[in-house]
Order: sequence, then C-alpha cells, then structure tokens
Amino acid sequence: MQGKSFNWEDARYFLAVARSGTLGRAAESLNISSITLSRHLSYLQQRTGTPLFTRHSKGLKLTDEGGRLMEYLERAEAEIEAAGEIFGSDANSASGTVRIAAPEGFALRVLTPNLERLLDANPDLRIEIVPQSRGFSLSRREADIAVMVGRPTEAKLDSLLLGSYSLGLFASPRYLERFGTPGSLDELAEHRLVGYVEDLLFSEKLNIPKAVYSGWQSQTAIYSPLGQVEAVKAGLGIGMLHRFLLSPSDELVHLLPEADREREFYLVYHQSTERIPRIRAAIDFLSSLSLE
Repeated sequence: MQGKSFNWEDARYFLAVARSGTLGRAAESLNISSITLSRHLSYLQQRTGTPLFTRHSKGLKLTDEGGRLMEYLERAEAEIEAAGEIFGSDANSASGTVRIAAPEGFALRVLTPNLERLLDANPDLRIEIVPQSRGFSLSRREADIAVMVGRPTEAKLDSLLLGSYSLGLFASPRYLERFGTPGSLDELAEHRLVGYVEDLLFSEKLNIPKAVYSGWQSQTAIYSPLGQVEAVKAGLGIGMLHRFLLSPSDELVHLLPEADREREFYLVYHQSTERIPRIRAAIDFLSSLSLE
C-alpha cells in the first residue's frame, strides 16, 4: 500500500467483517447491504495487494496479513475515538457508553453495589452490564471490558488482577440433619449435590465441582452461582459455593476444608482502547473494587 491513501470508510468496513466473521452480520451492524460491503472489501484487498480473509464453513477468517492490518487499524480507531472524546467534550469527565461483561455473581454482588461511585464521578457515563455467554469474545468487541476467571492468553488483550476468591463445600443444617455429614470427598457419592448445568458452561475451567471430585453428579443443576447458593440454603444438597456470595445470615455449614479452592478475577480490556476517557474511567473504577 506504499504511496496510496487509505480510505477510512473501507477501514471501518474491514474491521466490522473481521470482528463479526461474516459479511451478513457485518453488513447488518453497518446498516448497508452485503453486496455493498463485499464490493468495498474486494476493493480494499485490491489496494493492499494481498488476501485479507479466507473463507471457511462458518464465514470469513483473517489471513496473517489481515491480522496485521487489523492491529494497525484498531490502534488508529482507538486514537481517533480518544481524540474525539478528549477534544470534543469535557476532558475531566468521561462520557458515552461502556459495556462491561462480567460473571453474574461479580456483577450483582461486587459491581452493581459500588456503581454509584463511578456514575457520581462521571455523570455523562452510561454503563451496560452483560453476561459472558458461550462463544463470548472480547476480541470481537462484544464488550469494552470484561471481568474473567483466570488470565487471558490473547496477545491483543491487557489484564489486571482484581483479586482472588475462594470456593468451598457448603450445606444447610437442615440438609445435614436429614442426610448426615460427609467425612470425605468419596462420600459425596452418597449425597445430593447442587452444581452447574454442565453443557451451558462456556469454559470447562468454571466446572470447579468436577475438578474437586471427579464423580460429581448434580441432582439439582443450576446455571447460576447465585441460584446454587439459594438451592443449598433451601436444603436441596451440598454445593461448591463462591464465598463472596455468602453472608453470615445464610447459616450454611462449611464442609471438608481440603476441598477449598482459590480462583482469580482479572480485568481484561483491549490494548488499543485503554486511553479512551470513558474506558479509562471504568478500568480505574473496576480495579479499585474489593471482593471482601
């Protein structure tokens, strides 16, 4: 592309296709026809002199050169957006929408109760909190920031450790009165267990009950960690629960301390967007939260 000017409209179209993986979804997000988008994409590939995508059964995949181009364009996009926010509004107050993807328990018990502080400091900020479903991808810009279990491995993402949390086996006094107290992990086979709907987990590393006891079979399976807490409180069985979701008033009994596990929450965001004022404000706020 040496000596040739770059059309930013074509760049926007390229990024939309790269993030969505299909012409149809990209065209819908841009509010143009697939034919128009395909024409722009072909023109861009002619100008670069190299294939930017390859076709596969589910859509389009970036080539190595396409991946390199995406890195450059995302940095340019972020700088343009940052400049617009810094020079187009009050630089001391972030504005616009920030979408945060977070596990349900973190969103409801940690993020939401503290959100007022962020909004008071930035009254023109709008926050969207969304779940991390199967197939969720921060790289496809399905959110601006994500709270994830474990450190991400993608090179284009930066991360900060938010803190660690523990999980343990718990049961209600009523359940233990009816069915007794297990003396070992192997004795869990004789008990009613509360756990996840396994085929709805978007990551196997979230299936901590199975990691603790390979024979774990949930008689009551609930997709939500908060739902599991309520099920255990109701006496439906023994569950592997997040401690930060519990309160003293739950009056649950901690079982088999050798089964306790530690996990870490990471704050994850795009390297190219952290200078944007609204993103920076959200990152600073989230990194100040405590799991205790």
